[in-house]
Amino acid sequence: MNIIDLIPFDHYVTRDELVQMTGFSDRAIREEIQRLRSDSPETLIISSSKSKGYKRPSTYDELILCREQSIKRLKAEKAKIMQIDIVLNNRDQKGLGL
Repeated sequence: MNIIDLIPFDHYVTRDELVQMTGFSDRAIREEIQRLRSDSPETLIISSSKSKGYKRPSTYDELILCREQSIKRLKAEKAKIMQIDIVLNNRDQKGLGL
């Protein structure tokens, strides 16, 4: 069974639904979606913070929205990494409070 065949173009499907359809674990579904995204860039799978689940894009507007949301997540992750680096670079001067 190929998970990509279960991800529609016209609506979002949740991981729970994919688990029920395939019998795979939630982790296996996440890993397979990540693998598809990495190994098959021509096979686009998008997710949205507003709509739960995954779908294949059917409009350029969906791609633009997905890209914008991904950039926001990247910026948040970069800020978190920068905070961690600051603490690590100053570890001799400032403790973690543990």
